[in-house]
Amino acid sequence: MKSMTKALMAIFFAVLAIFLVFFLMIYQPGAGMYVRADKLQDPPEKYVEFSLADLEKYPYVKEAVINSGKDIKIPFDHNEGMSEFGKIRSSNETDNIKVDNEYYKIHYYSAD
Repeated sequence: MKSMTKALMAIFFAVLAIFLVFFLMIYQPGAGMYVRADKLQDPPEKYVEFSLADLEKYPYVKEAVINSGKDIKIPFDHNEGMSEFGKIRSSNETDNIKVDNEYYKIHYYSAD
């Protein structure tokens, strides 16, 4: 009886270890959508002009502009504003924006 209990406990811990290793392998804390604004030294040929007030509609872009060069993670459930911002970028065929006489290149990407 005692050896049966030890065998069952060993099997239980082995299965538990396998599950733990599996979930640790698929867990990716850095995965998600990000936006970053890199400040440009020279004015680009094409850009879209925004004021900081205009960027209120796109809070993650605004945060990226304020914290130039830093990756800003976009929460999974707050992607709708970024879709609209992406349409503006696409229709103007540029990733460059002008905000208060400063120019930025906007990077919008997914880290999976």
